[in-house]
Amino acid sequence: MFHQALKLVIIVEHFVIEDVCRIIESHHTKGYTLVRAGGKGRHHFHATSDRATVVEGFDNLKIEVVMHDRGVAEAIARDVLKECFEDYSGVMYLENVEVCRPELF
Repeated sequence: MFHQALKLVIIVEHFVIEDVCRIIESHHTKGYTLVRAGGKGRHHFHATSDRATVVEGFDNLKIEVVMHDRGVAEAIARDVLKECFEDYSGVMYLENVEVCRPELF
């Protein structure tokens, strides 16, 4: 019932979300999930409430891309590192996941 897949997770500042989504789409992925992200990291605490961000654009977003091809995940990560993480902070990691309906990914 479940099938092996990979999930690339990218957490970035709102400022670069359009660039990250463009990169993901340029690699012909079938889709991605985009949600607000919060937590505490090296720089400071990021809250997720509607009133948490005093200045729009300083909130964080998490993008999850599920796929089968590790080469595509690495190419996306390489492009995001090069184009987005030089000027903005962010986190990326890759997880092994299991999915139903593998044809969707």
